[in-house]
Amino acid sequence: MLNNLSKYLSILLLFSGSNLPALTSINLETNNSKIISTDYLNKLPPNDYILGSGDNLSIVVSRDYPELTSTSVIDGEGTIYLPKLNRVFVKGLNIAELQDILNKAYGEFIKFPNVEVIVTEYRVIRVLVSGEVENPGLQTLKGSFKTISEDNQIANVNNNSFNKSSTSFFPTVFDAIRMSGGITPFTDLTNVQVIRKNNLSEGGGFKTATIDFSKVLISGETTQNIRIYDGDVIKLKKSKKENKFLFTKAILSNLNSKFISVFITGRVVNPGKTAISKASVLTDAVDIAGGVKVLKGPVLFIRFNNDGTIDKRKFKYKKNAKRGSYSNPMLRNGDLIFVDQNFLTSTNEIVNEVTSPFIGIFSAYGLIKAISE
Repeated sequence: MLNNLSKYLSILLLFSGSNLPALTSINLETNNSKIISTDYLNKLPPNDYILGSGDNLSIVVSRDYPELTSTSVIDGEGTIYLPKLNRVFVKGLNIAELQDILNKAYGEFIKFPNVEVIVTEYRVIRVLVSGEVENPGLQTLKGSFKTISEDNQIANVNNNSFNKSSTSFFPTVFDAIRMSGGITPFTDLTNVQVIRKNNLSEGGGFKTATIDFSKVLISGETTQNIRIYDGDVIKLKKSKKENKFLFTKAILSNLNSKFISVFITGRVVNPGKTAISKASVLTDAVDIAGGVKVLKGPVLFIRFNNDGTIDKRKFKYKKNAKRGSYSNPMLRNGDLIFVDQNFLTSTNEIVNEVTSPFIGIFSAYGLIKAISE
């Protein structure tokens, strides 16, 4: 019986072992080819975040003097209160500069100060996004975003509380463009400029970086999606050629909203504010509005451009007009479409339903004038 069992085990090991790769040798070879030295620890990022009003700071002067440790919020005038030093002005410094100055200041009170400054809560940041985006202007974003993970919660039986781990994320160029409504089909993403305040220790003023943001959408290259700081200016230029591929990528990546709102009125079945796909043209909006009734006059299309100009077109409605052509344009948020309508008799509808949700910065008079001329 033992002989039979021995034969059975030998056969089992033979067949099972024949399909196993040489895992040990593969692992050893992989480990030897990817040795990480201590130099990796020196890859510290540039500490160029400039402190400003609203930042929450934790400041440790020295581990040997815990009584000097404090937490402070930079007030509206750019100052904080510190033990021994009282009120000091810190706005405009980066963390490294503040640590260096405080080491010198506290050197008058203690031996060998070793100041550590940590931003525990970042202030709200404001960035100016200009150029070829849907809604250029000043955008306000949170200085950081925190997500709380409950995967490893540890219940505390006594007070019924939980320990949760949190992760911080910081706003990037992607977030700023998204807050601006996203790109247009003519946005040149290969040449995006980010203008930023320079550190005082580097001479102050401003510095400029040029990034190829198209790589973020095409290949997910995060190095081109840099973090943004308070006071940054982001400039996006206009391309002479339409780029439908990148525009589609922007929609799929959630850089652009998948839907926009346009206002269509006149001889359609369901006039009014209409939600349509971001990639829609004028004929799509007419179809979603129920289609046209019998037409006698032209279609009037009005768009208020980012530069303050007005794109006004009159043309005969053609259901089969080429997509993206003059008489069947790609639509943007806030476009106005009047289908064979007596414009002068619809003044109240225009003022009440159009100016409020779509063109707050343009006067009702300006809109009526644009329609009637």
